[in-house]
Amino acid sequence: MLAWVADAELLALSLGLTLALAYYLGRYMVHLIRGTPRPFEGSIARIENFVFRLAGIDPKRSMNWKEYVVALILLDAVFAIFTFAVLGLQGWLPGDPRGFGPFSWDLNFNTTSSFITNTNLQHYAGDQSLTVTSELVLMLNQFVAPASAIAVGLAFLRPFIKKGAGLGNFYVDFVRSMFTILLPIAFVSAILLMAIGIPQTLNGTLTTGLIGGGSQTFVVGPVAGFDAIMELGQNGGGYYGSNLASPFANPNGLSELIFLVLMLVIPLAFIFAYGELVGRGRGRALMVAVLAPFLALLAYAVTTTSGPVGLETRFGGFGSVLFQFFSISSDTGATNAVLSGLSPRTGASLFTFMFVQAIPGGSGVGFMTLVIYAFLTLFMVGLMVGKTPEFLGMKISGWDVKLAVLTFVVHPLMILVPAAIAYSTGNVTAILGAHSGAAGFTQVFYEYTSASANNGSDYLGTLANTPFWNVSTGIVMLVGRYVPILLMMGIAGSFATKDRRDTPEPIKTDGWPFTVTLIGVTFVLTALAFLPFLILGIFG
Repeated sequence: MLAWVADAELLALSLGLTLALAYYLGRYMVHLIRGTPRPFEGSIARIENFVFRLAGIDPKRSMNWKEYVVALILLDAVFAIFTFAVLGLQGWLPGDPRGFGPFSWDLNFNTTSSFITNTNLQHYAGDQSLTVTSELVLMLNQFVAPASAIAVGLAFLRPFIKKGAGLGNFYVDFVRSMFTILLPIAFVSAILLMAIGIPQTLNGTLTTGLIGGGSQTFVVGPVAGFDAIMELGQNGGGYYGSNLASPFANPNGLSELIFLVLMLVIPLAFIFAYGELVGRGRGRALMVAVLAPFLALLAYAVTTTSGPVGLETRFGGFGSVLFQFFSISSDTGATNAVLSGLSPRTGASLFTFMFVQAIPGGSGVGFMTLVIYAFLTLFMVGLMVGKTPEFLGMKISGWDVKLAVLTFVVHPLMILVPAAIAYSTGNVTAILGAHSGAAGFTQVFYEYTSASANNGSDYLGTLANTPFWNVSTGIVMLVGRYVPILLMMGIAGSFATKDRRDTPEPIKTDGWPFTVTLIGVTFVLTALAFLPFLILGIFG
């Protein structure tokens, strides 16, 4: 009984703190979306204007959806080229006391694709493969990728406020997301993590003497800063090969609590911002549509015991499961336990989060995906009751529905097609053996699901460091990131030109009927697309 009370307290504390912080962050996002004065506007604007002048950005110029997406891809491409060059030159650059050589071309492609797409899938062990310089470059990408995602989320919401508002300027949104959201929160979080005892140094190793004589060398580095942004930005790639199961990266329950709050605060803030912009009733409907499945899946998962093999005694069974739920549901992908140590029900729940990508999903993109499910729900209900589907007083056209359907279809295609190729070409047998069975299918299915969802957690780890797996998952990560964004921004561009009606919605988007229907449609679509393959694997 005491264990259940402690588990409930941990859940209530972590979720309560997250919701409280997300509420205030969501209210701040409203200022970014509307362009209204923010707290400390004068001081913030001076810093931003200096950056705009330095970069040649015109903050008053608004972009259409095509220009916005092109700007996003071009900026990401610049950082991708820089990252690829650094990893390719590793060993010749400073900060290499242990003599690590450059990454192979295929591992370099995979790692660069992974970090620039906010995935952070790792086919290497960071503490055994990367110099401090390389880790710092990857940390830079952990700011760039979520800043791009937040910018896209802000732009996606603007057309729903008023006609002709435009999507804004990507570079302005990117700078503001970076300097006023990610950097301040990550800086404060890193200070807290340093106070707990997580290393933060530019030295790659620390050698200490032993009581009985001799010495021992530990891998250290800018771990606190790396951890802070990897959780806040839904990155998830660990400084250590064991990720946050390492006591150097996650020493105790307090660091665990900080990580739990950081992972969900930005995704949930978008829902609060939506509620402030279009009505709190509509915001509550989406929030319940996210939290109700989250809690239901958690209850389903803890009905069976995970571990003890593969779980950390510092956190226990429930603490390990709860961490995975916060991490995978937010598309962070960090882990404090071995995935194979989790129960089948927990594994199935984690798969469900990655299938849906909107409970609540990653920064910006998760909220956009949730709206796509709302579009599909309104369209289906409209067909059944004979009413023209509308969203916030704007008609949902056939073009909008087609883009929404394509957005949904991309995900299963980028999972099933590569998995089939991996089996048919013998690449599964090459790393897992000829008799891997249902367990092997689960690992392969999870690998491509995680890559397509830009999640980053996986079973295979360094086993997948082969040209086939590096290239195939790299391509899946790139397609899984940019194609849905392109399609969803196309929908935003369509709504930017639509007329608004002041009459009541034919199908209300607030209240329990809409929430229940949205949850039902979301899970029916997900089950139709993925359930047969889930049965072949984790329940096989």
